[in-house]
Amino acid sequence: DKKILLVGAVQSLFEGAMYIFVLQWPPALQLVFGDDAVPFGTVFSCLLTSCMLGSSLFALLLKNAVTVENGVSGMLGLAAGALAVASYIVQTPNLPHRAHLLSLAFFLFEGCVGLYFPAVGTLRSKYVPDSHKGAIINLFRIPLNMIVISTNLSIARLGIAGALRLSAAILAVACAAQLLLRQAAEEEAAGDKE
Repeated sequence: DKKILLVGAVQSLFEGAMYIFVLQWPPALQLVFGDDAVPFGTVFSCLLTSCMLGSSLFALLLKNAVTVENGVSGMLGLAAGALAVASYIVQTPNLPHRAHLLSLAFFLFEGCVGLYFPAVGTLRSKYVPDSHKGAIINLFRIPLNMIVISTNLSIARLGIAGALRLSAAILAVACAAQLLLRQAAEEEAAGDKE
């Protein structure tokens, strides 16, 4: 089924970009903060708070009649934008308030991560049959792992900004897959009404 493939693509691509981010945010902050001590504890707690706020936002979106498909599409676009901005900030040394802007871009992305987990669980329950859910979800871990491993093996060539840019591109592809899923769901709903 096309919708299963698209849900799996969104999952693999988003989580691949997320794991790249997990490995790159500390060196990115070290690069931007320079000789100043990076307040890792403060930043980490703010990242977790952003994640929690994103999860809370999911329930709020559903209460306001935003479909999961539309919410995930917007979240993926926002996540791609946040990491694209982060990549720009990392590669632009003379940018004013660089450390603060990078932190804000990371907090925005982490908010998207918080929204992702309940949303993808909803998408999986909606489109992936329970009888094969475990096997199907595990199959999509293969491309996820390939994304993360190949990026980490290429990190010397990519650099921090390149890894963040790659993550943004991966998220843009995930957004395209989500838009296709939304279209397929709308077409199916229109067919059911007829």
